[in-house]
Amino acid sequence: MANNNEPRDYFIVIDGEKVPVSEEIYRAFKRPAWAEHKRRVVRAEQERSLEAFMDDGLELPADQALVAEIVEDKLLLDMLFVALAKLTEDERGLIDALFYEDKSERQIAAETGVPRKTLAYRRDKILAKLKKLLGDL
Repeated sequence: MANNNEPRDYFIVIDGEKVPVSEEIYRAFKRPAWAEHKRRVVRAEQERSLEAFMDDGLELPADQALVAEIVEDKLLLDMLFVALAKLTEDERGLIDALFYEDKSERQIAAETGVPRKTLAYRRDKILAKLKKLLGDL
């Protein structure tokens, strides 16, 4: 087992070959896959929670407004995932860092060397793009 203080070797697989890369490139390459995995895990946990709720003999209220809200939220979430899939890898990486990893623009700027104002500009452009994509769905 490796000591946490020892440097790690990072690789990505391209055309079946392991290519050595820096930690920054490795993380940037893996970030979309990690975010998608996280979304799947959360979704599975939510489904299990609902199943456990129903298995315990508890029923959801028959209130039509509640059912309509649940359906609407699910549709909006599905639309968001479709729109997010249309972003470039760099755009998704910034959105993941800001909204899924809860990193600040200053943290991302320090990690990437990109000025904070540039990141804020990119964020605004990406959010405008998402808004347009959601409007087109």
